[in-house]
Amino acid sequence: MGASEEVRHLLAVAHKDSRALQGMSDSSIFADEIFGFHAQQAAGKALNAWLAAFGVEYPRTHDLSLLLTLLDAQVRMSPRTWG
Repeated sequence: MGASEEVRHLLAVAHKDSRALQGMSDSSIFADEIFGFHAQQAAGKALNAWLAAFGVEYPRTHDLSLLLTLLDAQVRMSPRTWG
């Protein structure tokens, strides 16, 4: 899978998790930990998509802090101007 294809795939899956969250707004049906799991999954996949867009081989982790740190380092090193 090419980098742009991987980015699109990760964003599509993150979007699915995000949409699932919208359907879980009734806390009497969905437990907080189930909602939180999907929120973490959506955020993690979106961060992985950004890392993939930078060409970074991201680790298989659920540690959002680590993914944010990796992305922050990549943005700081990037010659692009981020508005």
